[in-house]
Amino acid sequence: MARTMMEIPFAGDQQTVETAVRGVLVADKYKEIDYNGETVWKMGTGLATAMHFIKTEYAGQTLRLYGWVQIGVGSAGGKERDLTGVVGAIPKKSVKKTMEKIRAVIS
Repeated sequence: MARTMMEIPFAGDQQTVETAVRGVLVADKYKEIDYNGETVWKMGTGLATAMHFIKTEYAGQTLRLYGWVQIGVGSAGGKERDLTGVVGAIPKKSVKKTMEKIRAVIS
């Protein structure tokens, strides 16, 4: 799996952080889905733009964010692409921006 990971330490309780993260993702039009047995947040269908994905995990007082894009439609959407490189640069930038918004809200 090609994913970009960001670790964000936080103070306070996990439930408050989860609520803040959910608020950012919903505002940016992400929807919570099951993706190959994982709960992730997805925006887009692959028709007009690449599918954007963000996954959240908690390890103690650290939020781990994983971001990636998938270019193509549905199950024929190709492989996961991390947020580096020039292929799919515009959607990658969009995912990074949402991840940075999350960092700003909980830091």
